[in-house]
Amino acid sequence: MSVRFASANHPVRRLGWRATGRGLIAPALARAANDNLSDGAAAMASQGNGPARFDPLLNDALRHFAVHGLAAAEAAVDLAAEATVRDDADARDHWLAVTRMFDRRLAARVDRELTPA
Repeated sequence: MSVRFASANHPVRRLGWRATGRGLIAPALARAANDNLSDGAAAMASQGNGPARFDPLLNDALRHFAVHGLAAAEAAVDLAAEATVRDDADARDHWLAVTRMFDRRLAARVDRELTPA
């Protein structure tokens, strides 16, 4: 069985494409909502508590994944091992937490291996 890709954004398949092209109606794609803040976080931000922030560990993990791709877990393990050699417990814990976000079993195994007895 063959698979055929059909883009959802093709102007012929989008309802009202002729009216949109003439500027009579706004295209559906232009009405996307901003989902960066949850309702509770938006309420806190509006009360003066500042904008909601993402989890810094999640940010680090996503940036690490952007650099290393599918090998991100193994690269984080290597960085945790280097931190262990440098005797930097905070960096070791940080990289193990990043590894845990990608692969919990690998992080648990490496944690057992790197933890001094």
